[in-house]
Amino acid sequence: MRSRAALLALAITAVSLWLLPASAASCADGPMPGEKLAAGWERSYAAGCVDPAGKLAAGSETLHLVPHKGRLYAAVGLWMDPRNPVYGGSPADGKWAQILRLDAPRAGWQVDLEMPHHVRAELLFSATFRLDANGRALPQPETLLFAATFLGNGDGGISLFTRDDATGGWVRSQIMPGPTGKHGEDNSVRAMRVHRDSVTGAERLFVSAGTNGVFSGVYDPAAPGKVRWDRKPEIGPLPVRPLALVEANGALFFSADKAIYRRVDGAAPRWEVVHDFSDLAPGKTVSPVGGIRGLTPIDNPSGGQSLLLIWEPNERSRSCVMRLDPAPSGFARTQEICLDQLVRAYLGGTPVPFVLAGYNNFLPVSDQGRTHHLVGLEAWVPGTRWRTVQSKDARGGHYAGALYAIRDGAGSYRLAEVNGRIDGNNPALEATRAYVLSPFAADAGRVVYMGGFDCNFVRCSDTAWIFRADVATILR
Repeated sequence: MRSRAALLALAITAVSLWLLPASAASCADGPMPGEKLAAGWERSYAAGCVDPAGKLAAGSETLHLVPHKGRLYAAVGLWMDPRNPVYGGSPADGKWAQILRLDAPRAGWQVDLEMPHHVRAELLFSATFRLDANGRALPQPETLLFAATFLGNGDGGISLFTRDDATGGWVRSQIMPGPTGKHGEDNSVRAMRVHRDSVTGAERLFVSAGTNGVFSGVYDPAAPGKVRWDRKPEIGPLPVRPLALVEANGALFFSADKAIYRRVDGAAPRWEVVHDFSDLAPGKTVSPVGGIRGLTPIDNPSGGQSLLLIWEPNERSRSCVMRLDPAPSGFARTQEICLDQLVRAYLGGTPVPFVLAGYNNFLPVSDQGRTHHLVGLEAWVPGTRWRTVQSKDARGGHYAGALYAIRDGAGSYRLAEVNGRIDGNNPALEATRAYVLSPFAADAGRVVYMGGFDCNFVRCSDTAWIFRADVATILR
């Protein structure tokens, strides 16, 4: 198996996985030509369609799905897309990252934001502020939709886009001006969270800015993007880009490399390592794989919250799910399962040398009074028994179906697949990386949207996808 980093050498010569149709379809929901839908599943988005304003809604990957003020937004990227100027596309009409918007379950997706010169919309987050920069309560809470990513290789800094819901426009500002001094994914913006200091009462917006560190700012309607950012990180630089920022038990945590950090609130805040996984992998973490992924708080039966995560240090990772329970000395670690075991069984005993899981957080869903958690994944499998995407590697490739794991309340796991087990004709889905409960009243909290694809350093166009299904189908 070739690692994600090794695949970069194939990117220049690899053939596109999906070419833009000569006549693009509209963005109305429905299956692609010749696509079979499994019972209970609906295709909501197929990249390469034209929205009602005549704009091409594209995307090689769906990175995030976020509800905001009754609508659903999607972040799509053009990583590895040959129409993007970075990969050979025309600078005049090349395609870049986009934010898409869905106003109703079957209204059809629309391009809400074009992001020229930004390859991927790495972060999409709806943040609610209740205090102003001086700690005074706002007359009413202010909820803002943010998108963020880095520009160029960091020479253009890290961009923040803030939506103006009154006009439908977006304002671009900067979290960190360029050059950042970092290159490529070391500027990766992957997580954001509002946190109120438990000591001072101050409310701040925190964002991970790659290995540059974790930055914070305060709500300020007069500032560009309505956030006034501190120019220095609260913590940083860091060895590997952080992939999560979460609150649990009233405290703020982030994960980076092999460690989980907790903020010690106060007038002079600091961060401390509260758990370290170095004992499991003493070598260097492979940055594209990540180390700790999918950090998510979950209810602990004994009270309070535990932390659930995927341990993923290198290109031979098995995607082991770890649970950290509060303990007098910090956290007690339990390995719940390694997801490669589930994939191997699901694929009839086929060896699975690499599984990547936890692109985003675990998603809690309720069914008949019981809470389950979903986490998306991709799997590299050898041989030709199963349909794979990365066909240039004769030894195997990434499984073409979009797998996800379901954790029940007892900590038991099983696998499922978006739109059922993939057949030989349906378009490849390849990785489940985003999922969210529907914000639409008609769905009554009983429908989940799921999206994904991962180009894995191979050229691909219009492979981004979004499906929807009710909770019963998701858990079937």
